[in-house]
Order: sequence, then C-alpha cells, then structure tokens
Amino acid sequence: MGDVSLMWRNNYSDFPADGAMDGNVMNAANKGVNTRLNGRVALLYCAAMTPPFSIPVWLRALVTNFALWAVLCALAGITTYGDAQQHGDTRSYWQMTLGWWRGYVVMMVQSYLLYMVCRRYPVLLSTPRRIAASYAVYVVLGWPSAMLGLGAWRTVKQHKALTFENAWGYVVSMYKFEWFVGFVLLTMAFGAVAAGLLWRQRQQQARELAQTRLTLERQRLAALRGQLEPHFMFNTLSAIGALVRVGDKPLALDGLARLGDLLQYALTTSERDWITLEQELQFVQDYLDLQRLRFGPRLQVRIEGTHALDGGIECPPMLLQPLVENALRHDLECHDGDSDIVLSFAQEGACVLARVSNPVAGYAAPKAGLGIGLRGTRARLRLAYGDAASLETRQADGRFVAELRIPRMAA
Repeated sequence: MGDVSLMWRNNYSDFPADGAMDGNVMNAANKGVNTRLNGRVALLYCAAMTPPFSIPVWLRALVTNFALWAVLCALAGITTYGDAQQHGDTRSYWQMTLGWWRGYVVMMVQSYLLYMVCRRYPVLLSTPRRIAASYAVYVVLGWPSAMLGLGAWRTVKQHKALTFENAWGYVVSMYKFEWFVGFVLLTMAFGAVAAGLLWRQRQQQARELAQTRLTLERQRLAALRGQLEPHFMFNTLSAIGALVRVGDKPLALDGLARLGDLLQYALTTSERDWITLEQELQFVQDYLDLQRLRFGPRLQVRIEGTHALDGGIECPPMLLQPLVENALRHDLECHDGDSDIVLSFAQEGACVLARVSNPVAGYAAPKAGLGIGLRGTRARLRLAYGDAASLETRQADGRFVAELRIPRMAA
C-alpha cells in the first residue's frame, strides 16, 4: 500500500454556493472532500497501515516481469510442441518452453529496465509525443540487441563458441518473419509497461485529488462550525441576560452553570466530525433545560420516537439544536402563552427522519439571533452527506415543520 488508502462515501460533486455560505466560508472553500457522502461508506483518505513485511518495488517489478514473460513463453511452447511432434522432434513441451524463455531473456531484461526507468522518470510518459519518442528510442536500441540475444542462444544451442561473430551470423541469417516477431514482442512489452505505469499515475493523481478535496471539505466544515458556535453562544447568552434583567440572580447563576455544561459539550465535539444522535438529543435536552429557566412552565416540548435512534446512528455535532432553537424563537417569543413544540424521530427506509414543528405565529419573532441556524444546517448537511441528506421546511395545518433526513450510519 502507499502512503494513503482510499475509502470514500463518494459522490464527488461540486457543492453549489447559496445563502448558507458567507465570505469566510467561501474563502475556506478555495483550499480543498468529505468523509461521508451519499450515505455510503466511502473513506476518502486515512493513513495506510504499514505491513509487517514489504517487498521492495524493484523486486516486485522483477518477479512480475519475468512471470509475464514465462506465461508468454509457455503459450509459445504450446504452439510449437504440436508441430515439432509431427516432424519427429522428441523434445518435451517443457524443453521447448525453456528454449523460448532462453531465446527471449534479453527482451525480458529490456522490459524490466524500461519499467524501472519510466517509473523513475514519469515525464517520459507524460504526453503522447513523449510516449512516441520513448517508444522509438526503445525500439531502436532494443530491437537489434534483442535479436542479438536470440542469436547468442542459437549459437550456444548449436554448441558453437559464444562469440559476437557467431551470434551476429545467426542474426543476419534470420528470416524476416523472425525480425517481425521480435518487433511485435518489443511493441507489446512497451505497451504493457506504458499502460501499467499510466494507470498507476492516474491512480496516484486520483488519490491526491481526493486528499485535496478532503482537506477542502474539512476546512469548509470548520468554517461553518465556526459560524454555528458563536451563533449558539450569542442566543444562549441572550437567554441568560433575560434572567439577569428580571433580577432573579439564583436562577441566573443556575443558568450559567448549565451554560458551562453546554459549552463543555460544544468544546468536546468541536474536535470531532461525528457523534451519535443519542448524544445530540441529550445536548438538545440540556439546552431546553437552560431555556426552561427563562420561560418556566410555558416551555412545553414533546419528544417522540426516540427508539428510532437505537444503534449508534451518527451525525455531525450540533445538528438538531438549531432546529429546536428556531422553533422556540418562533413560538414562545411570539406570544405569552405556552409553547407547543414537537420533536419526533422515525425510521424512513435507510434514513432517520427528525421532525421539529411549532405553531405558526401571527407575526414574526423578535430579532434575537444571527439568523444562520437553518442555512448553516443545510450547508453542513450538503458537505457531510452530499445528496443523501436533506432539510426541508414547510407550513402544514397551521404549523411550521422542519424535516431533517440523514442516512442511518452506525458508529
């Protein structure tokens, strides 16, 4: 394995910019994909494990090269063995195959050297023109030496002295068809080496591109989280400020203690890309406990279908809280009565559906926040899941409904 290995939840799609991305996020987007897309396990990049024993590259190339040539010589032995038997040749099939192997051992060495040189200098195969030039040089240098190697084997086979004159004498006396076969074998060897190295280069480029995209998406997620956390802090401190203004200091102190717990969760999850939905729901309940200090019994929230969260289903941190906060702001802060907020969970095929609903007020809520909660959530979903997750909002039966769908991915 190389330095990194690829495993991707993959949909390499460009993420369209919308109102959820402010200038800071788009600046971060210029620097580089996510670990989860389309709900499929798609590990983009992680450090590859080092095997206890690694075969050197040169040795793997050597063994592979000679093995492929051995297969080619074995096929050639099959074609000649039958003809030889008809002409009274008593040699065995393995003797004939070994003869082919010895005759083309020079070509085997040539193809191995070609692989190592082109691997060391990938620029030789970087453009069609350079590939053609490399092929021409390989044929010009390799063709005569390959035929000379074949002539040397025939010299030894005929029990003559292994000299250049004797070997070259066999070369010049060869039939044109034998020269043509040598040319074809050289061309096949070059094509196989070039194809293998080009495929390897494409794989390496794909891994580098994936690593770059992963870096970009992590930066974009960090930028969105950087928006979300000050947004959460602002609105939560506003709630505690309201307690202070009414002069209830013990309640305000209790609120500050609860805020400390919420901030601890936010800080703990700031270094994690994924948490379980059960953890996220607990955070929402702690957030509601803090808001209950401000609103008292007026804050009425029903939580239904929590059994759908069994199994350690994962999601990005602080995904549900903006939805609940949005419902609270557009319900309690718009009237003096009790709230009627419903948070429900259900399994929907391969997804988990989280639905938050609240009554539609007759007028808009006071401007109590930064207004990025739902927009930021949509952007984070797109980065984390691609098209496999969604956040839809609508009005139905006098209620505002936000529906969040995410794939069921277990921790």
